[in-house]
Amino acid sequence: MKSSVFGWFKNIPIAKKLYFTVGIMALLIVVELVVLFFSIHTLSSVRAYVGGEGLYSKAQKDGLYQLLKYARTHDELDYAKFQGFMKVTQGDHKARMALSKPEPNFDEARQGFIEGRNDKEDADGMVQLFLRFHANEYIHRAIVAWTKADETIMSFLALGERLHKEINATPYSQERVNAILEEIDPLNERLTPQEDEFSFTLGEGSRWLESVVLRLLFIVAFTVEFTGLILAITVSRGIQKGLREILLSAQAVGNGDFSRKARAYSTDEIGTLANSFNSMAAKLELLEKENREVNNSLEKKVRQRTSEMESKNKELEQFAYVASHDLLEPLRTISGFVDLLQKEYKEKLRGNGDIYLNYLSHASDRMKVLIKDLLDYSRIGREKAAMPVDCDEVLDEVLADLGKSIRESGAMVTYQNLPALYAYPTELKLLFQNLIGNAIKFRHKERSPEISVSATSEGNGWKFEVCDNGIGIEKQNLDRIFIIFQRLHNRTQYEGSGIGLAHCKKIVELHDGKIWAESEPGQGSRFYFTMSKEF
Repeated sequence: MKSSVFGWFKNIPIAKKLYFTVGIMALLIVVELVVLFFSIHTLSSVRAYVGGEGLYSKAQKDGLYQLLKYARTHDELDYAKFQGFMKVTQGDHKARMALSKPEPNFDEARQGFIEGRNDKEDADGMVQLFLRFHANEYIHRAIVAWTKADETIMSFLALGERLHKEINATPYSQERVNAILEEIDPLNERLTPQEDEFSFTLGEGSRWLESVVLRLLFIVAFTVEFTGLILAITVSRGIQKGLREILLSAQAVGNGDFSRKARAYSTDEIGTLANSFNSMAAKLELLEKENREVNNSLEKKVRQRTSEMESKNKELEQFAYVASHDLLEPLRTISGFVDLLQKEYKEKLRGNGDIYLNYLSHASDRMKVLIKDLLDYSRIGREKAAMPVDCDEVLDEVLADLGKSIRESGAMVTYQNLPALYAYPTELKLLFQNLIGNAIKFRHKERSPEISVSATSEGNGWKFEVCDNGIGIEKQNLDRIFIIFQRLHNRTQYEGSGIGLAHCKKIVELHDGKIWAESEPGQGSRFYFTMSKEF
């Protein structure tokens, strides 16, 4: 049974584990509160009995005083007071008799306790205590003492009635009155120990009950804490053990070892995740085998076609140059006629004619930029005219060409002591122009562009750094940006053909170097490229 409950708990979903744990804790806390309420209520009832015994004893003593006084004064008012005090003891007697019946009368018992001058709020608790604990050793002894005291009280009441008759008898006899009075002291001497026994026994019962209550509360509190701790540890260890298995298997798979399987200790979410991971790892292993076979086949094909591609690249570059050059002529004609229509016939255009011409003009301008970029891309490295180049002078020319953009954006470009290189001057200028132009174009809306260019000697070459404070680039896109026609933003946000950084990559590789970038969104970008001193 224990194993099946543990297995059930282990395999239920984690959310239900938590709900179950919280529910058990809440139930135990409710039990603890019920026990506490019951204990306080029971102790309060014991206190009420002790107080009731005091009222019982006081009423008997006051009744005795009034009866003796009545024997001296023969005043009926004193006898009436005697009867009034004795109603307290009679009320408690009424309650005891109602509760001692085979079928206890709760209403009669409650009324009897109230007539015994007990508080109404305590009456129900006194009734419940009598019924619940009448078989308890202490309560039973108290009830026995109470019963004996009631019998003595009945004798005391009968003696009072006899005294009342003798005082009112004709003829009156003092000797008979004195004989009755002599019976009072023995009754009082017998009643006092019975009342003390009731009081002492209730005291012992109260201390016993207090000890039981404290032990019970300790047991319940310990059960609550222990159960909560065990459930929390069980849930936590189950999750931790399952996740550790998955983590170890993931590390093994990351290292290329697909034989390490994650063990599923349960059928909850963690166990399902472990089984899913194992299934995924099996599929990855199969894919890896297929990829290796495909890669081996591709490598052979790549080697075969590399030589073909190298020869065809020259032809493609020549084709791009010719095609781009020939496209410019008809494009210039279109742009010229669009400008003529806008100037000469603007007032005669109807409807959206002027808007359409603007669209046509903008499209023509974009086409010119694209063709120019394609021409620049195809021309890179065509004329091998490397020579010594002063990078400071090249950068001065670039900043002069970009003067309008720099002024409009408020950009600040800093550089100093850049090296002299043996390079292709036209390509090197285009390289700096594209990097600085991009830094201005992709500037942050809330701050002016700050661009710095620096270079450090590195081995047999130079390492350049172009740093800006623009919008930055996400890490997953850092490799894409150097591929031709790759755009990371909509044309409505940032204009461009997506060729600029491809230019940069081709120029750097032309100089036997490499180019890369480091960036974070909103933190600016740092472009690095290397240039060999000799190539």
